[in-house]
Amino acid sequence: MATEEELRDLNNRVYRVDPNYKDNGNKIQYTDKADKDLKENERNSLTAGAQKFKVLSVKDGDYGFQGMAVAPIVNGVPDVSQVTVVAAGTYPSDNKDLKSAAKGLSPNGSPQDDVALKYVGDLISNHPDWTINQLSGYSQSAYMLKVGAHFGIPTTVFSGWFQYGSLTEAEEKFMKENPHLFLNYRQKNDDVTKWNDFNTRWGNSDDFGTIVWVDGNSHKLESWDFDEKTGQLKIPDSLGNSEGAMIQQSHFIMRGFLAQLTMLDQLKAKLTTSGGALSKNEKIYLDDQQALLAVNTGRSAYQNAMANAIKVYQNAITEAEEIWQETLREARAQLEELSDNEMKDSLSAVGATEQRIVGEPTEFFQQKINKAKTMDEKFESLSKEIKSKINELVQLDQQLAQQLRS
Repeated sequence: MATEEELRDLNNRVYRVDPNYKDNGNKIQYTDKADKDLKENERNSLTAGAQKFKVLSVKDGDYGFQGMAVAPIVNGVPDVSQVTVVAAGTYPSDNKDLKSAAKGLSPNGSPQDDVALKYVGDLISNHPDWTINQLSGYSQSAYMLKVGAHFGIPTTVFSGWFQYGSLTEAEEKFMKENPHLFLNYRQKNDDVTKWNDFNTRWGNSDDFGTIVWVDGNSHKLESWDFDEKTGQLKIPDSLGNSEGAMIQQSHFIMRGFLAQLTMLDQLKAKLTTSGGALSKNEKIYLDDQQALLAVNTGRSAYQNAMANAIKVYQNAITEAEEIWQETLREARAQLEELSDNEMKDSLSAVGATEQRIVGEPTEFFQQKINKAKTMDEKFESLSKEIKSKINELVQLDQQLAQQLRS
């Protein structure tokens, strides 16, 4: 799948599907034409992040809709098992776009919804050899969340304002049951999103856990930062961002889990191709791999939750120490004639001791931290045990080992 940095860049590029789009005098247009049919200003490939993509399909449709389907170029050819479809946000110089954006303020959502639904539906029907495994949009084109819920495709949007009430009953049900497939990155004080759909961080409509709120006030795509190694959107480490970071990580964990399950299904199909039914050892191998996947996913989820909990515990310990120091400062100001020991004896007489204010909370939270680490060790031990059994099985069954190598 494309990284989030690549998705951000694709959201910038898709505007150039519009033949009337002009970006500082640059008139390059993206098209799905063959190389031999390209005009001087036309391109059928592009670079997003550090990855080169092939433009498989473009759509310049009704109501100012522009969409584009791309696939990463791997070993010189487009990998159609990883197709991403992205839709353009509002282009202010296009009156049709502006009218559609205005209509998108209504509870029924944007009229571009239907165009996007048909476009993705046609791609699925007309290209059975493609796997569309990701959708994306920006700002007004966050209606791609609806398209993703309709077809069950993971969707990531940036600064997306979207009427969640425009979902059909079936789409809403799918999003509620699978919030990890949908990421809507929004900055808390972005007035564009706040005043367009009124789904502020205080909420007046349910986003089903799909909005990742991040501190900030920008609506621009360029305002988002990404990890240089992973291409994942970076959420600054702060108290105000802790909930958003936790949602992001939990969604990533579940997406990874589903991707691994798909790989197991593909392996199962491979193992049954030649021999029909699975052998006893093949069944054991697949069961063990699924158990290992469940354990490792559980461990990742637990580590994510406990990392946030430990951060809270450690902050509480720091806060307890600060409370004690502030207590001492206030006492010194009030009891200047007493020595430190006499002052502490006076505080102790009313129950204000360092042990009670700092020692006891520190001991309590440290026990919680130690318990969390013990649980993680249990996950690790179970993972190692399953891996050992898998390795033993593969070594004993040479036919299975050969199948896995091939």
